[in-house]
Amino acid sequence: MKKIIAAALLCAAVATPALAQKESHWYLALDAGTLKMQNTNYANPGSLTVSGGYRFNRNFALEGGLTGYGDSTLVYNNGTTTAEQADARFLAVGILPLSQSFDLFGKAGIGFHTAKVTGTGAYSGTYSKETTTNVILGFGGQFNINSRFGLRLQYEALGKSKSSPSDPGADISRVSIGGVLNF
Repeated sequence: MKKIIAAALLCAAVATPALAQKESHWYLALDAGTLKMQNTNYANPGSLTVSGGYRFNRNFALEGGLTGYGDSTLVYNNGTTTAEQADARFLAVGILPLSQSFDLFGKAGIGFHTAKVTGTGAYSGTYSKETTTNVILGFGGQFNINSRFGLRLQYEALGKSKSSPSDPGADISRVSIGGVLNF
């Protein structure tokens, strides 16, 4: 029992300075980027993500967000098919401060990606919708202009986008740049 108490006190002593190094706070972020889809003929659409999170200390945050993607349309001689996509995400963020004004970060979490395909002309009966659950992994850097505002650049591997259960799916990733507002 004494060893357990000693270990707990040691852990608390080591963790306390990390918690004191930077005040915990809420933040909002807005990121614009482009989605890259592999294994599909659809064009790569733009994207916009609104997210928010809580930074517990200088090295760890939790973040959630919603992303909307532009439509991608395939044009055929006798009609079109259009893919509409969106996702919701919940991520753990590990942060490595390199200086007071620059951080590197890594993200890992879960995303719920929805793809809907509709058609016109000869494809007007085409409709499919599928939501896939994906592991999201990402990394990036953030330049902190001051204690309230920051700019970030990031890459995220988002998993698969499927329009039906039988669809093998397109591998999707995203590069984005955005702004961060700290509260």
